[in-house]
Amino acid sequence: MIKKSQKKPEESSDKSVQSVAPALLGVSWLVPGLGHLLLGKKVRAAVFFGVIAAGFVTGVLLDGEVGVPRADNPFSWLSTIACAGNGFLYLVRLIWLNGLGGLLSNLPFGLEGGGDPVSAGFGYGKTFLITAGLMNLLAVLDVSDISRGAKS
Repeated sequence: MIKKSQKKPEESSDKSVQSVAPALLGVSWLVPGLGHLLLGKKVRAAVFFGVIAAGFVTGVLLDGEVGVPRADNPFSWLSTIACAGNGFLYLVRLIWLNGLGGLLSNLPFGLEGGGDPVSAGFGYGKTFLITAGLMNLLAVLDVSDISRGAKS
């Protein structure tokens, strides 16, 4: 039986959890590695930027398609979210393929994702693009942990 003076284990935990500035997470998503750089983690920032940028460029060079939503394929939203994790790299690729006017007028459906489906590297390229985006989203979570003090 729990006495009124005793606290449950959940209540006795430290409630001094720091919040993370949304702007820090935003720039961390937009430019891979920038959040780490702002936190003073220069080597980690360089590694994340290098890995994510190399994965994205490799995916584009292998004729991979960046994820764009399709009206007839609800699962295309998953690859869109994963590729959008690349931040400005994803936005630059969409503008390169669709033009700024085409990008703004065709949202959310009707965008061109690039790539050549008959190319030998199409599937690998798309996988590189998705993996780079997911890696950047993990880097954003890493920035959140570091800024809250949960990780050094």
